[in-house]
Amino acid sequence: MRRFLLSVLLIGAMQFANAQADGSYMKEYNRNSLTILLVDGGKYSSDLKAAMNTVAVPEKFDNNMLGKRILPPASSSDEVRLKLESMDIPKDIFSKWFSRTDDGRFSMSVIHERGLYNATDADVHAASATKRGLDKLQDAGEKLIKQSYVMVVCFGDIKTMNQIYDEIDAKNRNISKTFGTKFTPVERDRNGYRGEAAGFLFRLSNVSEAMNDFYSNMWIFDDDAPETVAAKRQKFNDAEFHLAYVTSATASVDASQSNYVPQKSRQELFDILLNSSVDMLINGFENKVEQWKVRTTLYSTFPLRAKIGTKENLHIEDRYFVYEYQMDKNGQVEPKRRGVIRAKKVINNSHVADGGGNDNLRQTTSKFYQIAGHKLEPGMFLEQANDYGMGVIVGYSASGPSAAYLTLEGLVGQYVGLTQVKAFLTGRVGAGGYDISQSCTRFHQFKDESSFLFLGAEGGLSKGFFVARNLSLSGHVGVSFEWAMPFDEDVSKEISNGTICGMFGLVGAQAAVNIKYNWQIVGGLNYYAEIGDATISKEDNSTPLGAAYSEIFEGRAGANINIGLRIQF
Repeated sequence: MRRFLLSVLLIGAMQFANAQADGSYMKEYNRNSLTILLVDGGKYSSDLKAAMNTVAVPEKFDNNMLGKRILPPASSSDEVRLKLESMDIPKDIFSKWFSRTDDGRFSMSVIHERGLYNATDADVHAASATKRGLDKLQDAGEKLIKQSYVMVVCFGDIKTMNQIYDEIDAKNRNISKTFGTKFTPVERDRNGYRGEAAGFLFRLSNVSEAMNDFYSNMWIFDDDAPETVAAKRQKFNDAEFHLAYVTSATASVDASQSNYVPQKSRQELFDILLNSSVDMLINGFENKVEQWKVRTTLYSTFPLRAKIGTKENLHIEDRYFVYEYQMDKNGQVEPKRRGVIRAKKVINNSHVADGGGNDNLRQTTSKFYQIAGHKLEPGMFLEQANDYGMGVIVGYSASGPSAAYLTLEGLVGQYVGLTQVKAFLTGRVGAGGYDISQSCTRFHQFKDESSFLFLGAEGGLSKGFFVARNLSLSGHVGVSFEWAMPFDEDVSKEISNGTICGMFGLVGAQAAVNIKYNWQIVGGLNYYAEIGDATISKEDNSTPLGAAYSEIFEGRAGANINIGLRIQF
């Protein structure tokens, strides 16, 4: 409680002493509006232009889509901006905000509606206590005009999967020629397209100046004389509205499908290609543009709750940083990160706030859980901090299938509706000497210890729980394979230059302790249960050996202890 009261006092002192142009030290979050266009050109121009009809603006943004959605060919950001202005895109956006009709008249309906939709329950309570009441919230919609963005998508090289396979085969063929090895064509098990997309982001500029001129000389009133109406209409038609370049982003996009599943049409694949590009570019812009990051107050703890949800495009496992204002030794108040949280349950708040947010917290606040940091208090503020939901673990496993290992893992909670559910894929490499003469009749002649290189691969799912702010436990299940490659020439000849392979079921548990918010020391226990006998694998052939893998390589099954370092992105 003391920390909360101190935060309130510091915020008040900071706002009084360090007020900036927007009147707040903490950048205020308001809804942004978005217009999306596509640069024309390229071999697949007609497919992409048709796909533009399926592009939807994410709910986090007010929808400023226009009838004009295709931009003539352009490459640089300045060239794109000039073409946008020559097409009157900024003027059309301005017209959309004020619901301009064919006869040149304007309305405040869209501004009022969006101003109310942007408001929170706290805003409604505050406005209700003023003389003007909710009219103040409606008028607040005007400031949203300044946050009108235009996103332009431009595609570079788009390749079919056959073209990609041809390139892979060409590289492998050259490698085979260089090293004198046999060339094997890549398996062509997918079809579709992959491409490189670039996005240019612009924002309406000089809005304040344009608004002054607009209200004074372009707004048509009911009692205006016909000649005045004509003059104001012409004034707006002749007015110049401009855009300012903000930033750019790039994305590599995949719209391919397996050959062994029901097939999507060509147009459906291009719909996926374009919409995936838009999503990935928006994610890139969110990391670069401060105004696009959702900010709000931490409403409560035990559990952690905040008044954001579907309106802000919040999803399960979305990451947020939590900040507290602190005063340094020089008396300057600055935000300091106190913790990292992820969304656990997301509420549907896609409606106009009515001020009833305190009635039922489960219905009006989304729930979060903490994954790093210090104790959090109500009144701190949280800020969107996108990540990839990916992690890499580098470590060593002792006993059992001892080896160095590398694990790639990714959060899949937003797809299954549960937190800390991860899909993982692990690769292992180790070496050792074994007497394999007693395992099966095929190896009886090898009485001495033989040396082997062991390569392993495993994959599966894990479910984790944060039992403390910086401590998590998890359990996992999966399947594992290990291949033994003999170093000794006589053993290699005996198995016709193949590999000895074993298959295992995998169960395990793991503990992780934070050393930074995205770095963890992990340690765990795995158990490998053999499935069937070992085989000799060569190319596409697999021959059973009539012996368990652990009989050939004693100890390379059963319990296994591991430790490693996890880095999360």
